[in-house]
Amino acid sequence: MARIVLEADRVSVHLSPLDEVLALHGSLHLPYRHLTSVVHDPVPPGWFHGFRIGTNIPGVKIAGTFFNGDGVVFYDFHDPARCLTFELAHRVYKRVVVQVDKDQDPDMLARQIAARIHK
Repeated sequence: MARIVLEADRVSVHLSPLDEVLALHGSLHLPYRHLTSVVHDPVPPGWFHGFRIGTNIPGVKIAGTFFNGDGVVFYDFHDPARCLTFELAHRVYKRVVVQVDKDQDPDMLARQIAARIHK
């Protein structure tokens, strides 16, 4: 899971210490100017997300950088229904998909971030 923090010029995605180990990656900082969209949309089921650097245990945990036909995608989730999907331009990642902390509302976060993207 990730704690999403909205800052003045970027969205910070703070991974838990365990998720940092499983994803082989630290927290992410996504400038609003690089975001093209953000949605709260369940991740479709599937076991193959691409060639990976990280963890892929279907139904348990998906975490890390995946290389597939869509480009480079970062995943960090267990519960696909609580995920935010960020589409990016001008970044290493084409897409970032993260499960938000249980005390955060993914719908509300998606609306707040989308409002900042389209200013």
